[in-house]
Amino acid sequence: MIKKSIVFWSLLLTMTTSKVVFSDQPINPKNPNSHQLRTAPPGTKQPKPHFSRRKPYRVIYQQDSSWGLANAVDVQDYLHGMCGFLKDTHVDALFWHDGAGGNTANYDSDVLELTGERIGKVHPFLEQLIRTGNDPAKIVVQEAHRHGVDIFYSFRINDLHDSLGDGKSLPQLIASFKIEHPDWTIGAGQPYGGVHQLDFAIPEVRELKFAVIEEVFRKYNFDGLEIDFMRSPPHFIPGTEPENAPILTQFLRRVREHLVQRAKERGKPIPLAVRVSETREACRLDGFDVKTWIQEGLVDILILGSGAIDIEVESFKQLAANTNTLIYPCLYGWPSGYMPISPEMTRGLAVNYWHQGADGIYTFNWNAHTYTQRPSDSRSGGHAKFKHQMQRLREIDSPDVMRGTDKVFAADRGRPGWTYPHNWMHCVLPVTFQAGQNRDISVLVGEDLSKPPQPQHLHLAIDCAQKQLPGVDPGTWQEFSDDDQFEIKLNGKKLSNLKRIDSRTVIPLNSEQLLVGRNRVNISASAGEFTVNAVEIQVVYD
Repeated sequence: MIKKSIVFWSLLLTMTTSKVVFSDQPINPKNPNSHQLRTAPPGTKQPKPHFSRRKPYRVIYQQDSSWGLANAVDVQDYLHGMCGFLKDTHVDALFWHDGAGGNTANYDSDVLELTGERIGKVHPFLEQLIRTGNDPAKIVVQEAHRHGVDIFYSFRINDLHDSLGDGKSLPQLIASFKIEHPDWTIGAGQPYGGVHQLDFAIPEVRELKFAVIEEVFRKYNFDGLEIDFMRSPPHFIPGTEPENAPILTQFLRRVREHLVQRAKERGKPIPLAVRVSETREACRLDGFDVKTWIQEGLVDILILGSGAIDIEVESFKQLAANTNTLIYPCLYGWPSGYMPISPEMTRGLAVNYWHQGADGIYTFNWNAHTYTQRPSDSRSGGHAKFKHQMQRLREIDSPDVMRGTDKVFAADRGRPGWTYPHNWMHCVLPVTFQAGQNRDISVLVGEDLSKPPQPQHLHLAIDCAQKQLPGVDPGTWQEFSDDDQFEIKLNGKKLSNLKRIDSRTVIPLNSEQLLVGRNRVNISASAGEFTVNAVEIQVVYD
């Protein structure tokens, strides 16, 4: 049942002025001429969304299925790990990622080789599932539907995990086509991105990715498709993304049209979701022409961010005004280095996103499903620490339910890097202060804490417990001493009664000092040198 490695094929490409219409004949990579192209005249009206749910999903759970495949002992155990948690949560859409990365497959594919096939190390349980007629993509759709939950195929269109460790850490994820065609990748020596990441300026790359989508919706009954562009930028040679943005837009037009055709065959809509960067400027720099995607009706669900706390929900909502596109901020499992996310921060972020006008909450890198399957699995560090996520999935869909519960509202922290070259563009933290310096740090509070029930304890907490030693390696630190002094203002007013608690400076607040919205914390150094790593507003009710 193991497929041979994918072979190169080339399809005739039409000019961008013509709309490509594919027949229902499946793509056969071993016989490309069997797949006929038909072209529509230039100027043909693009298909509009026909996603007709009566109301938006409140909670979308993006699921990485790799742990379930690695740990399951039989089919029922696997399905319990994938979908068992759904009956006890408010999740109404499951975005299922097969755990492979979109270049190899953890399902029975004729387009992609199985994960590990190139090096002769396909997971035995995956082979068993396929051999016994229990193709993971088939049975997980059936199980999700049994729970009354819609399920999307979550397609990591340019995953970078095969590039970790200079492309040597996870050889099972490196597809044969990347070895055979290194010119399809961005390669080494770039300012950001992974050595094995694909360059979507190459027509054959786009053909391959479209062939994956065509196969998935020909063979399986997924309710919708997510194209995860945040796994991962860049999609072009670094620095060329904005000029190549029309290439991704044309690709989405082609995908949209194919889904519309499939939807007509099925007699029900097949919505398209995409995940992009958390700011409009980052989207521009990544080559995501979101404005055009929305104006042309190419996407039904726009998901924002991958690890950032601050997300421009309002700005994207304005962009999508009077359209059918819904806006979902990504509530990441370890945002801005908080790992794993706490119950208090989960609530704080969810409240903020609803305050900003989100149509729903999208979770990423959560482990409720793996906790359900393996509550005390030491191989993954002990999944018991994720137990609280089950309860969070029963409350983050409702600000009213979260009213009167403990929360943490935190400033974003992080820096752009090779995996997310344009995220955290407006982030301040961490920041090092010297005498005479000051910085404003923004903390969003999306709840009116002056209304009942009022919290019993309200604090501003600043993590500035470390000071870099002069003349010593930058990685060497010492405890922040009492000789280091600073002044803190909240929304323009100086705060007093500063207290040291362990590694933090904590200042008591009252609800009248806080704005519903952006709160400006100004920190100025009067002496010494210190680094501020975190700024939080902590809300405690008992």
